[in-house]
Amino acid sequence: KHNGDAETEEVFDAVVVATGHYSQPRLPSIDGMDKWRRRQLHSHSYRVPDSFAGEVVVIVGCNLSGKEVALELLRVAKEVHLSSKSTKEAMTPSMSKMLARYDNLHLQPLVEHLCEDGRVVFDDGSFVVADAVIYCTGYNYSFPFLETEGKVTVDDNRVGPLYEHVFPLALAPSLSFVGIPVKVILPRFAEVQARWVAQVLSGRRTLPSPGEMLRAVEEYNRAKEAAGLPKRQTHDLFLDLEYCDEYGERHCGFPRTEQWKKELIWSSISDMCDDIENFRDDYHDSDIVRDGRRLHGWASSPPLAPRPQEKDDDHDKEEDKHLGFGPSKFSLR
Repeated sequence: KHNGDAETEEVFDAVVVATGHYSQPRLPSIDGMDKWRRRQLHSHSYRVPDSFAGEVVVIVGCNLSGKEVALELLRVAKEVHLSSKSTKEAMTPSMSKMLARYDNLHLQPLVEHLCEDGRVVFDDGSFVVADAVIYCTGYNYSFPFLETEGKVTVDDNRVGPLYEHVFPLALAPSLSFVGIPVKVILPRFAEVQARWVAQVLSGRRTLPSPGEMLRAVEEYNRAKEAAGLPKRQTHDLFLDLEYCDEYGERHCGFPRTEQWKKELIWSSISDMCDDIENFRDDYHDSDIVRDGRRLHGWASSPPLAPRPQEKDDDHDKEEDKHLGFGPSKFSLR
């Protein structure tokens, strides 16, 4: 149905769902949200900082989007208050630098409730009178167009049951999903999944039996639970580049990521963890990255300059943990 046209129905051999998952905001449940009359919005609706000039803004959520929105607002807002579930875990090298640079930035604990008079009360009893609250709290998976009679469900952001994040057990291979995982190099990983789906649908590859796929899904979910991860992180792959390489090789014969590209990815992430505001402007290639770029004819940055001092390894690990990256991944450096 389009622009009021009559609804039509067609039959296809297969449907691939590749609609993304950054359109349905995930909002927290905070007492008083429904009665707070001042401005509330999710970061999905945030565009430019100008309309917040001179205001006191509370940002709920202290991961990457929260920090990046805060950095924009700090230049125009009167005050910016970043609310985190744990101020101890949030106090990373990156956050320490932000707080040192901006007198109008404040790190706050979890929001307990909102008051009709404009107060935002934190769980330590402190409060601020705010003009706006921005929720940087992520997104929900949502497929309102799918009618599967319960064969595919979304339970606390676990889409399933999906074999290897792609094929629903009861409807494979006629229904498949591409792009469900998060914390991956998305263009590359989506291409891996798309190639796998194409090979299965064309008959060049076959799927395991439904029983084998079910066992694989159950084993995967048990491993996540044993690692202490909540259900909503079922599809988080935590930028595990080795796992992504093995996934691509196993399912569609996709070539592994070259080592210098892995080094480029992880050195960029390491720099971002250290200083989210300036890492893009202060990057220098290591020898392996410079050689890899030269081999492909890409312009290269100057040689890696020594830093004034070594980073605090303990603080780096805390930043990695806060962002959801495993510390072992930095062995690529």
